[in-house]
Amino acid sequence: MRRLLPILALLAVLLSLVAGWAIAARMATTTHQRQGLMFPALATLGNEVRSIELLQGDRRVLLERSPDGDWRIANRDDYPADLEQVRSLISGLAQLERDQVLTRKRERHQELNLAWPDPEARARLVRLSTGGESRPVEILLGQERITPRSTYARSLDDDQTWRCRGGVNADVDLQRWMRRDLLSLPPSEILGAEWLGLQMVRRPEAVGDGRNIPPDMFAVAMAPGSPWTPAQANAARTALPEWPTRLEFDDVRAARPDFAPAADRTLTFELKGSRLVVEGRAEGAETWFRLRVEPRPGGSPPTVKPVPGDPWIPDWNAFAAKVKGWEYRMPGWRVSQLERLRSDEPEPRMPDAPDMSRKDRLPPPSSPVP
Repeated sequence: MRRLLPILALLAVLLSLVAGWAIAARMATTTHQRQGLMFPALATLGNEVRSIELLQGDRRVLLERSPDGDWRIANRDDYPADLEQVRSLISGLAQLERDQVLTRKRERHQELNLAWPDPEARARLVRLSTGGESRPVEILLGQERITPRSTYARSLDDDQTWRCRGGVNADVDLQRWMRRDLLSLPPSEILGAEWLGLQMVRRPEAVGDGRNIPPDMFAVAMAPGSPWTPAQANAARTALPEWPTRLEFDDVRAARPDFAPAADRTLTFELKGSRLVVEGRAEGAETWFRLRVEPRPGGSPPTVKPVPGDPWIPDWNAFAAKVKGWEYRMPGWRVSQLERLRSDEPEPRMPDAPDMSRKDRLPPPSSPVP
């Protein structure tokens, strides 16, 4: 019996090694299966995607690719989409990597914002189609984490949920998918402005800093009988010429044949390379406008469009073609500015500063200082 003990001990060691190897192999296989791209099909289908639909609650964005390769917002009359945003969405989905297996129980999907249909409107469904008979790729995106950046996701036809490394810009907001900055001219390009008989003309000696409009950059002239008070005219002198340095919109639609501009929403700007007319009208609580562009020779050469918001000079003929046939919704803060300029108090009155003349005086000491 004593002779068998070493043999049994050796067998026990061998069995332990075999069991450990098997467990390690299975763990390695499981880890390998868990890791990898979440949606590997997008690595090869990315360039073949022809339409992208984003859904969240009652919100919807439909992007379609035109034959020339540009992307359009189909539910905004095929207005051009921001190409960088579309590329970011496709590449972000394709680069999501599985990081952790989560639940596959449907009753727990709501906790991760991955239930569909989703009565709480927190899950985002992204549907990518290549056209033809191919089945679309349908992806649900849920909660996001910043540190480390991660996204909860699953395929619509699979109950298994995952935490994935990476993030995706998939906001179901139409404004995100369009470039809303129409113009961002440097002040040096602005020669004058006109609105309701009030004319602002650039002084010949005026020199700006390339980004801001100094208060004395424009002289003001009022037509006879103009209903402007001196305070209103002075406020408009700097407020109106600033418009072409930041001309934006909140929504867009195809031009309508019955659009009739109103005088109190129509402004004219004289620029070095063109005359720009903002033709607007109020529609309920909103103001919509068109742009009429009249290019003129001798303007400054176009510059490359930089980061949104930075000053740039367009090719005015190309710009005229770009905005033709579209109507834009004026941002609410611009509408408020126009209404304020025509009011009795053009600028909001700042509260009077408190009297601080005696605040720095110390009270008399209660006892002599030794």
